[in-house]
Amino acid sequence: MKTNGCLQRYPEYWGQARLPVEDAANMRDDTLGLAAMRMFPDGVFSPTSAPSPASPAQALAGPAAASRPSNFAAELARASKRYASPLKQQQNPSAHASSSAPKAKLHKPATSTTLTGARSPSTVNHPLASKPALPVQRPPATQPPIAFASSTPMALDAYPHPNGDNGRGMHWVPTTKQSHAIVDRFVAEAQRMGVKWVTFLNEGANVGQNDYLVNKLVGAGIEPVMRLYSPKLDPIQGDVEDMVRHYVGMGVRYFQPYNEPNLSAEQPDGVPSVERYLNAWIPAAQAIVRGGGLPGFGSLAPGGDMSDIDFLTRAVDGLKARGQLGLLDRGWLSMHNYTHNHPIQERADTDGFFKFRAYHKILHDALGRDLPIIGTEGGTFVGEHEDTTLPAVDSATAVSMASQAYRYMRDQREPWNFAYSFWTIANEAGGGSDTAFSQDALFNADGSASPIVGALRALG
Repeated sequence: MKTNGCLQRYPEYWGQARLPVEDAANMRDDTLGLAAMRMFPDGVFSPTSAPSPASPAQALAGPAAASRPSNFAAELARASKRYASPLKQQQNPSAHASSSAPKAKLHKPATSTTLTGARSPSTVNHPLASKPALPVQRPPATQPPIAFASSTPMALDAYPHPNGDNGRGMHWVPTTKQSHAIVDRFVAEAQRMGVKWVTFLNEGANVGQNDYLVNKLVGAGIEPVMRLYSPKLDPIQGDVEDMVRHYVGMGVRYFQPYNEPNLSAEQPDGVPSVERYLNAWIPAAQAIVRGGGLPGFGSLAPGGDMSDIDFLTRAVDGLKARGQLGLLDRGWLSMHNYTHNHPIQERADTDGFFKFRAYHKILHDALGRDLPIIGTEGGTFVGEHEDTTLPAVDSATAVSMASQAYRYMRDQREPWNFAYSFWTIANEAGGGSDTAFSQDALFNADGSASPIVGALRALG
């Protein structure tokens, strides 16, 4: 879910209540060799000042290929002075009584009709591309379905894309179903904003509630990404394989089971556990593959109760130890790359818009190949002030940062970086009832719209 806590913007994992979150996390150790990564200058990211692209050999080089500055630790300490992620959930208030960092709000979805929620490098050097990327075309409808029997990892260019793919994604209304009128209205609005990817919530393995939505999205040339709603790593209710087969037949290929498992609020005992996540995810992913779908991994909360970087690394290692790494042969990584009140620039702690680079490095190191990364939550929101050393986000800044992020996706994104998705298109206006999401919605209950809407319409 959104910035103030992934929990905040993901209704489905929020039960129906907002949970307390605290800004009290220490900066992570440089376990990924991030010192070797190019850092953007302070201020707003400028595509025109991008350095020349690195060669393929440089892009795939590991941390050891670059020399780490001797004063890196001091530089990192200065760069991250007093910053603590807003997604760090408070479990023991007394343990952080001395922290001066303000508490942030949480986010989560609602059940059936309403969700209570949260919205919440890859490699050593990732200079920005100097040329716009060509749109990726969706395979023709007559093309045979993806074969899942092979033990060979699926090629990156075999993963489905929408026609005219510009990497522009959007999180749908934070409820598991909507009326036909609401679907009609906001699919049309998504089209006007140039949206090509939409992540929506499905209640467990329910078949039928989202048939109309899927038909409208596919008919509009938008790639649907289904998130299977099931709170706190509970087993997904219903026949997942049958549900996936049903929706694959309608045009859904991407399915994400479970959400933000590195948050205490998503755990039955309040303690993040990689093993518990794998116990839940593996059978769900197996059912998705049997049904002909592509299973999404991760969906981690940046700055969660357990580091998303540590969680992802251990989860991939856990798949390997269990002999289940092959599930990623047809898999993809779901990402939540909220910006908070930081500029669109790469950061030493790996958080922010460029989160995909750290995730890609972990995956590439483990698999020896690229795995698609699809942003299913993200965004910049007015009033955010998680890092008190920087100004709070005002309306003009929110518009500027959203525009920068979407221009990057349209013109400069990496081939494995499929989409960046803003949380969320509508809340009350779309039938949602959790007011925690009101300030994040692009379309408001009173009929007004965020200025980001106009910026996306003009972006082309």
